[in-house]
Amino acid sequence: MPPFGVSRIPVLYAEGKPKYDSPNRGRIRMRNTFGTFVLCLLTIVVLLPSDGYGQIWGGQDAAAPAQPPPGAARPAADLSGKFDPHDLAGVWLTNHRSTNGYRGMTTEAGIPPRTPWADALFKSRKTGRETAEKEAVPPAFGNDPIMECNPYGFPRILFYTDPVEFFNAPGRLIMFFQGQRNIREVWLDGRSLPADPDKRWLGYSVGKWEGDTLVIDSIGFDGRAWLDQYGNVYSDDMHFQERWRRTAPDTLEVVYRLDDPKSYTKPWVSTVKTFKRQPRGEIREQFCAPMDEKRFNETIRDPAGGIEKK
Repeated sequence: MPPFGVSRIPVLYAEGKPKYDSPNRGRIRMRNTFGTFVLCLLTIVVLLPSDGYGQIWGGQDAAAPAQPPPGAARPAADLSGKFDPHDLAGVWLTNHRSTNGYRGMTTEAGIPPRTPWADALFKSRKTGRETAEKEAVPPAFGNDPIMECNPYGFPRILFYTDPVEFFNAPGRLIMFFQGQRNIREVWLDGRSLPADPDKRWLGYSVGKWEGDTLVIDSIGFDGRAWLDQYGNVYSDDMHFQERWRRTAPDTLEVVYRLDDPKSYTKPWVSTVKTFKRQPRGEIREQFCAPMDEKRFNETIRDPAGGIEKK
């Protein structure tokens, strides 16, 4: 969770025009003290390094600056070009160039046809992210579960710009996500997927190596989570597969496949995603604290949407 008031300010205007228009816009009465408060926050944002924080509402934070903590030893650069393709350990950071900035499986054009059940659920999800299928709403009127500090869920957590650290452990691969300080276990001890797993926010995952490709299969998801920040859908019955390859000392490539007949009429295969190793990266503390979320709603998000506290 970014520091309060730093990267959570809603962007209300773009290219000189309102991004959205609230029916209660005319009733907004900002006191001078509140205006001064917002001005101070904006000043803080401007003064912070641009690569340290992203001005993105809804907790979707930018990556932490790639610098070591005080006193940390800087590792020597590997100039040999040699690497173990089966060793994924390290801090990795992704971008969204393969989807033109769309933070999801593919661009909108690649979304497979939804079932009637999934289409109705998708349309009921209100978000400040405008798409070709839905208009954006002020964040104060959205119903994204993460606005109440609920878990991101999976695979949504993969689409964030926060770093993730991979650890090797006996019989397991550990993925430590900066976002919400989530820890994911991928079992590599030869076990099979359970027949009827408990529902989990990150699913139940097992992996195996096929040559130099790590194949991870996951089931047992909690379908209440959103697939991505746009409100795309998956059900409890989703089967999610990842195919990870280390193609260079500093590069991971991965392709995702989503199979969920309850939600989509055919499998959904992602674009190729690229993660870059951060040689001096570290996972910083980032929680979603309900007390901070409540304060942010009352002082920033709700007033920006025209909701006045009585």
